[in-house]
Amino acid sequence: MSVTISSPIRALTCALALLWSGVAQAQSTVVVELFTSQGCSSCPPADQVLADLRDVPGIVPLTLNVDYWDYLGWKDDLALPGNALRQRAYARKQRSRNVYTPQMMFDGKMDVVGSRKRQVRSAVNAYSGEEDAVAVSLAPTGDGRYRVQAPATAGLSADTVIWVVGYDRDVTKAIGGGENHGRTITYANVVREWRAAGKWDGKSPLDLAFTAPTGDGGAVVIVQQGNVGPILGAAQARY
Repeated sequence: MSVTISSPIRALTCALALLWSGVAQAQSTVVVELFTSQGCSSCPPADQVLADLRDVPGIVPLTLNVDYWDYLGWKDDLALPGNALRQRAYARKQRSRNVYTPQMMFDGKMDVVGSRKRQVRSAVNAYSGEEDAVAVSLAPTGDGRYRVQAPATAGLSADTVIWVVGYDRDVTKAIGGGENHGRTITYANVVREWRAAGKWDGKSPLDLAFTAPTGDGGAVVIVQQGNVGPILGAAQARY
């Protein structure tokens, strides 16, 4: 489904091994953002693909529910206002007039239709072969906070953003209206909080602590060039 916008792991189980046969072993961290909606009939297959990606080494999959399909008869209560704004910003960056669901963004660089397993597999292979520009580490401090560190990194722009993301591991919803009426869908790694922890130019090492974000599944730190540019590195702490 699309809509026009204005301008300005553990080891894989046998089943997963078969599903993702041919995926290269991850040598970097790849952030996958799935823009989905409870009101989108095309989305459940992509929701499952995203859940399967959770067990692929080196992949950080995140579900970002959007609210612009609510008018079809069902309000998506997992949608954060910022999710659709982020997706629209990606669209403007890519000079696209449309946003759509289910859309998967890979490392802030390219997108595929999230339900198309072959395209998703190809993107996983491509980006798993790229070394992170920034080596990010993330660890709990023991007081309900987390510490993120990275070495000084040449070539970063002054608008490089440090994002802090919190997510719920699994959320199951019984859909009572709209295109998915009568279905029960489980969403994986559902984003509950997405906030900026500051900017960093890479001239000195990164070392900061932050309060744990909302979500029972884990915390993710993402280093991104600008708000929606290429993702330069990431780290994840699962609860």
